[in-house]
Amino acid sequence: MKSKKAKLISLLAAGTLIAGCAGYRGGWQSVAYLGETPPAGLEAEASSGNLHRLPAMRHAGLELNVRINNELRTYDTQVYFFVLPLSVDPRDVYTKNHEPGKTRVYVTVTPRTPGYVFRPGAASLRFANQQFAGAQGFEFGMWDEKWNRLDKGGKWEHRPVGAEFALAEIGRKYYLSIDFPTPVPTPQSRDIMLDLSKALSAPAESPLPPIRFTPVRWKDGYT
Repeated sequence: MKSKKAKLISLLAAGTLIAGCAGYRGGWQSVAYLGETPPAGLEAEASSGNLHRLPAMRHAGLELNVRINNELRTYDTQVYFFVLPLSVDPRDVYTKNHEPGKTRVYVTVTPRTPGYVFRPGAASLRFANQQFAGAQGFEFGMWDEKWNRLDKGGKWEHRPVGAEFALAEIGRKYYLSIDFPTPVPTPQSRDIMLDLSKALSAPAESPLPPIRFTPVRWKDGYT
C-alpha cells in the first residue's frame, strides 16, 4: 500500500510541476513603415511579437504588409511557477524560415485599383552600404501538382511567379514574397530599405515610396 501511495504522490507532484511550467522569450525584429520616420506608437504595437496584427500600410491603390525573415530570438527561459529556472537558452537564433545566405521578404498585398503587376526582379533591398536585386518571387497559396489554385485538397506552398505576375483581382489579398541573395540583415539595423517602386506598380498610380524598417524589441510569454 505504501509503495502505491508513494508512486501516486510522485505522479501528482510531477504533473503539478509540468502544469506549472512556463517561460518567456524575446529578441529583436525589423518593423516596416512608410515615410521618413516611424509612426507614433509603432514600436509599442510591434513589441508583442506578432507582426500580423499591425495595420496595413496604404499608398495610392495598394494596401500592404511587409516583413523580413530576420526575427532574432536572443533569450528563451523556461521556469517553474514561483520556483527555479528550468532552462535558460541565451543563444541568438533566427526563428522565421531562416536559410543561410538568403533573405526572404514577405509582401502581403491587396490591390484596390486595377493594373498592378508584381515584378520581383525589380525589387531592391539595401542595407550596410550594399544593394541587392530580387532573385525570385513567389505567391503563397494552396495548389495542385501543376500549380493550379485550389480551395481545398491541395498543398500549401510558395509558388514561383516568374518575371511578371498580374494582381488581377481587386480586393483580393495576395501573399507574395521575394528572395534576395544575401544573409539576413541584423534586425537591430536602422538602415534597411526596400524599394518596390518598380516591383509593385500600376500605370495609373504613383510609385511606392521606399519602405524603411525600425528595430523593435519583442517579448513573448508561453506555458
